[in-house]
Amino acid sequence: MYHYYPGSAPRRYSTVNRRTPAAMFGRKPREPASTPSTTPVALIEGDDQLGRMAVDALASTLRSMREFALEQDEVDLDTFREHAEAWARHVTLGTPPPGAATLTGDTEGPTGWRDWRGIRQFVRDYCQGTALHASSVTSDLRDVIWVFIRNFSQAFTRDEESDVQIRQQIARLERLVVEDGAAADLKREVLDVVGRLTQAYEERWQNQRQQMAALDQTVRTLGDALESAKKEGETDPLTRVGNRKALDTYLERSVEIHRAFRQPCSVLLVDLDHFKDLNDTLGHAAGDQVLVAVAKTIVLLFLPKNDFVARFGGDEFAVVLRETAVQDAVRLADRVLANIRACVLTVDGQRVTLSCSIGAAALEIADTPRSWFERADRGLYAAKSAGRNQVVVGPPGPAPTPT
Repeated sequence: MYHYYPGSAPRRYSTVNRRTPAAMFGRKPREPASTPSTTPVALIEGDDQLGRMAVDALASTLRSMREFALEQDEVDLDTFREHAEAWARHVTLGTPPPGAATLTGDTEGPTGWRDWRGIRQFVRDYCQGTALHASSVTSDLRDVIWVFIRNFSQAFTRDEESDVQIRQQIARLERLVVEDGAAADLKREVLDVVGRLTQAYEERWQNQRQQMAALDQTVRTLGDALESAKKEGETDPLTRVGNRKALDTYLERSVEIHRAFRQPCSVLLVDLDHFKDLNDTLGHAAGDQVLVAVAKTIVLLFLPKNDFVARFGGDEFAVVLRETAVQDAVRLADRVLANIRACVLTVDGQRVTLSCSIGAAALEIADTPRSWFERADRGLYAAKSAGRNQVVVGPPGPAPTPT
């Protein structure tokens, strides 16, 4: 099984901001009874816990919408992500919702107040916006396909008209051969028919060249649109490196190339140290800034076309290195460690230093994409267990069978 490390998790309430579900959902708190309550204490505590779980789930959903936001017409993605994070903080901490005026001297709204209607409208607008954008893209692709079909139809129609003219001229030649007439007249008629046939073929050839040029442009437009959609579907929306789907495909193809040509190939799994603590302390927006900065740092170290960088978890990155032995991969991993340690960020006035742990594995002839990945993951686990901020090569051979 894959070994994953904690990524970005929804922020829990602090002891200062914790409220009961009744207050969170805008209901009046229950007045203490003059006589002992007959309601079991466990039931009251269970309701409170259930309310907190529901709020955490809603905040996590809003943050997932932010992280994996889809294109919308007339809506900037960065603005949408900021609003989604603001709504998540409004749900969990009671901070003002997007667009609301901040209360004087306080960063929170009235005690227990949540704009549930605004949250519903935000989610509804997002679903509607993405649906309209998807419909628009589909419509554009459909139009391109119809242009393609129409050009083919017009080409066949013109060819049929040209064929009719050619058949008429051939029939005219046949009549001239059968009918008696002077040699000079026959020669003149034949030359005229040949001239008309040549003109018909010339026009047909020109039309076909124009049609092929138009079809070539249509195919290129359609191909570019499909390639762009395919690339977007394989790109992590936050860091703009490959996503898990692209990583799985690249691992599979690397295994096939290795089996065919026996060229060395290695993989690195990079995991940020203490990223969950950073998220909980500074917030998910700060965590996003860190992930973007780390992705850029890694990409700058692996520029060749045969190197592939992807984000496959909350704070986990993978680097696939074709034509690279594991010894060379380890040296490159040491550069990753050094560059990430040198990456110092300032978030909300606070200085943030980073480090990471890396697992490495060489591709073996008996490996599958899964076993290759798992051996690197075992190296990553060993690096974490040994104190972090280091590189460990995963053991050779298949992963041990669980007992």
